[in-house]
Amino acid sequence: MMLGILDWGIGGLFSLRRARELCPDLDLVYLADGGNTPYGKQSRRELALSVERAIARLAGLGATQVLVACHSGSTALPDVTPAVPTQGVIAPEHVPAGRTALIGGARTVRSGRWRRALDRPVIQRIAQPLSAHIEAGRGDSDACRRDLDRILEPVRTVEVLVLACTHYVALSDAIQARCPGATLVDPALAVVEALPLSAGSGRLDVVTTGDAAAMRQVAKTVLGLDLRCRTPGS
Repeated sequence: MMLGILDWGIGGLFSLRRARELCPDLDLVYLADGGNTPYGKQSRRELALSVERAIARLAGLGATQVLVACHSGSTALPDVTPAVPTQGVIAPEHVPAGRTALIGGARTVRSGRWRRALDRPVIQRIAQPLSAHIEAGRGDSDACRRDLDRILEPVRTVEVLVLACTHYVALSDAIQARCPGATLVDPALAVVEALPLSAGSGRLDVVTTGDAAAMRQVAKTVLGLDLRCRTPGS
């Protein structure tokens, strides 16, 4: 198999890193669609088309199975006809019982897909600024800490906190400190851990429709990954 992972930016690289930890010789292709309009700012139809085209591009790069690691992208999957078997990260089976809150981007929260999937009372908080901080390498900034305080204050006593954006695992220590009694759930990582991964040649191809040099720098700063990133056709 060759696993394709799709995200708009770098957040899905946490899923890539986990997949490689679980299966070091796994063949992987990653697509960051950062040259496109941010997924959270697209209309429902635009997003479905973007995700469908991105999956097709991954298939063209050799992916035989695709994980849409992006939560915004995953909300569009019911409207997508994928070129290869595809799954998203709205996966309630990985969320334990308990008083639950969810933090995510505006589209993810407003779509209601997580709330319907969980079928339980859920406190939802839009945490859009956190993604921008991570993409810009500002996770340790005062501005990020202020946003964390504001976003998490209403949910600090919950028992389960769903991180409904692939970026947020980069802030897991800071989030846990503000919600000390919560079990943090990163659905994207949980989905990767449940995939039937199989060893291949260890091929790794990281492609972005955005700025390859900027992506490489942020990946190194945030994840400690020194990746060779390229643009399509390069």
